[in-house]
Amino acid sequence: MTNVTKIHAAAASRDFGHACRPPLHAQALPRLRERRVPDLLFSISRFWIGQLRSVIALPSARCGWRVLAASLIAVAGCADPPATEATEQRYDSAGVAVVVSHEPPAPRVLSAEPRASIGVVSGDDEYMLYTVTGARLLGNGRILVANCLPPLLRWYDTSGVYLMGAGNVGEGPNEFPEGACARDFQVFALSDGRVETWEHSHRRLRVYDASGAQVDAHVLAGGSEMRGPQLLGKFDRGYLIGEYLGSVFSGPLSWRDTLVLHSFGEDGEHERSLGRIAGFSLTQAEVYTRFGPVTSTVPVPFAPHGLAVPWGSAVAVSDRSNSEIRVLDQAGQLKTIIRWTARRLPVTDALIEANIDELLTRETHDEQTNALDDERFRRSLRTYPYPDSARLYSAFHVGNDGLLWVQLFSPPGTSSVTWLGFAPSGSLTTVMDLPRGARLLDIGEGYTLVRVRDELGVESVILYGVRARRESR
Repeated sequence: MTNVTKIHAAAASRDFGHACRPPLHAQALPRLRERRVPDLLFSISRFWIGQLRSVIALPSARCGWRVLAASLIAVAGCADPPATEATEQRYDSAGVAVVVSHEPPAPRVLSAEPRASIGVVSGDDEYMLYTVTGARLLGNGRILVANCLPPLLRWYDTSGVYLMGAGNVGEGPNEFPEGACARDFQVFALSDGRVETWEHSHRRLRVYDASGAQVDAHVLAGGSEMRGPQLLGKFDRGYLIGEYLGSVFSGPLSWRDTLVLHSFGEDGEHERSLGRIAGFSLTQAEVYTRFGPVTSTVPVPFAPHGLAVPWGSAVAVSDRSNSEIRVLDQAGQLKTIIRWTARRLPVTDALIEANIDELLTRETHDEQTNALDDERFRRSLRTYPYPDSARLYSAFHVGNDGLLWVQLFSPPGTSSVTWLGFAPSGSLTTVMDLPRGARLLDIGEGYTLVRVRDELGVESVILYGVRARRESR
C-alpha cells in the first residue's frame, strides 16, 4: 500500500504557475560576449554539448518561484506562499522511494570577494593557465589545478600562491604524453592529501602523494576494447565508466546512441555492468568552418541525452528530458526517484536564432571568412532536427558536501546560471547561482571553485566562500 508522507503540510500538490517578479540579474540581459575561439567545429561540439537546455521555475525564500528566463516570459509580482503548503512529498512505489520537491530553504550565495584567484594574462608561468580541466580544494587546504600547460598538475595554497607542480609532457615513465590533457583529463582528491588523475587517451590512472610525487599508475583492464570509455567518477572504492554503444534511429536525420555503465575496481579490473540509458541525440550536418564546409556528426541542439554520475555508493542517472533523476544502487537496481516542479521551454525560432548568434560570436574569423560564410553556417544550423522543447538541465556535479548539484538551463543573454542541491535522501535542500560562463569545478561546505574566462580568453580558477542567504520578511 502506498504510504504518503507530507512535509510542512497541507496540500498534496500545488500549481506554481503564478508569475513572480524576476531578480535583478534576470532583468538585465547583457550583450553577447564577443570572445571567439579558433576552430568552429570544435566550438560546435563543446557549445551544443555544454549548453543548458531548459527553463525551470526556481524557488526563492521571499518570492515563491522566480523565473530565470525573464526575457522570454511576461511576469508579474508575487506574494509569499502560504506557510501551510507542502514543500515535499514522499511515497513508496513497488519498493522504490519517490521524493517530489517543490521549494528548498534559503539559497546559498557566493562571497562578495574571492578567497583566492589563480590565473594571469602575463607573468610567471606558474600562474598562466590554459584549458583548465579540473580543480579541487584538498583536505589540507591546498588548491589543486589541472590544466594543459606544463606542469599539468599544480598545487597552490589557500590564498592562491604557487607551491609546486608535477606532470611534465614527454615520453618518460612519469611524464604525460603530448595531448594527454586535450580530452577528458580529470583529477580526483583522495585521502591524506593524495590526488588521482585520469587520461582518456590511454585509459590510465595515476596517483600522486601530498609532495607531488607519482606513487602509482595502472590502466583500466579491458578499457582498450571499450568504445569511447569515459570516466564518470569514483564509485564504491573503484570507478564508474560510461561506454557509448550502438544507435537507434529516431528519424531520417537523427539517431541516439546508448550509454552503458560499467563498474571497475580500485585495481582497474572490470567488475560488472550496471545497465544502460539513452545517450546523445545525434544528426549529420554540413558544418561551415574557417577551413571550409565539413560533414560531421554532431549532437542535436536542445535535445535530451543521457547523464550519469556516481553519488557515494549510488549512481544518479537521467536523460534530461524531464525533471526526474533515478538513483541506482551498487548492483544497478533502482532505489530512489527524485522529482521536482519544472517548466518546459519551447524551442522557438527566436531561441534557435539566439543560440546561433551566441555560437557565431565564438568563432575566430580570418581574412578569408566573410558574411557569406556566416550566412551559410546559419542556414545549416536552421536545418537541424530540433525538438519541440529543450532539455531541462545540463550537468550533474557531486560535491564534497555530499549533495548532488544539478545545473539548470539559462537562455542566451542572462547573467547567471542556477544549480539545485539535492541531499542523498532525495530532498531538494538548497539552490545557488553562479555567473554565466563560470564552470563549477568543486563545491563543499562553505566554498566553491569555478573556472572563468575573461573577454581576452584568459582563464582563472577562483575560490569563493559560500553561505546561506538569510532574507528578512
